[in-house]
Amino acid sequence: MKEGADRIVQRVLDDAQARAESINAEASEKAEAVISEAKDRAERRKEHILEQSRKTAAEQKGRIIGMAQMEARKDLLTAKQEMIGEAFQKALDELIGLDDETYLSVIHDLILETAETGTETVIFNSRDQEKITDHFWKEINKSLADSGKKGELELSRETRIIKGGFILHSGGVEINCSFETLLEIKRDELEYEVAELLFK
Repeated sequence: MKEGADRIVQRVLDDAQARAESINAEASEKAEAVISEAKDRAERRKEHILEQSRKTAAEQKGRIIGMAQMEARKDLLTAKQEMIGEAFQKALDELIGLDDETYLSVIHDLILETAETGTETVIFNSRDQEKITDHFWKEINKSLADSGKKGELELSRETRIIKGGFILHSGGVEINCSFETLLEIKRDELEYEVAELLFK
């Protein structure tokens, strides 16, 4: 009887042992599957993060290059504007630096072109006022009269701080014919041509 009981106990122990081994094997298998899946997920996540990082880096690089190019274009445009400004300044300096005969010839023609009635008052800077002779003034009024205007232009004793040219005064209205103002007015019209010459 004791033998029968021992056999039953042994059988129960063997079954328990087999069941335990089966459970351990199944658990190990599941653990391996979970670990494998986790590794796959981690690998995919790593690839995704790397891809996103590459995209972000490429976008940032593109933005940095774009900003640098925009800054370079701005700097180039500024440099070109400065060079155009210098070209107009040089033109002004050359106008002011003309010999007296040529300078007065330019003034003569400009007054004839600008005076509407021939009765206006002309204001110069102090340097140019000294260049105006009675003969020059008579010539201008004669030319105005010959063109059908009154020929009664007056030379003002007042002077203005202008670099060259003159101010034409009539009935409370002034027309600024200073060289700097005329060049500034012409700048919009001539800037493209000047740029073509400077940068072709």
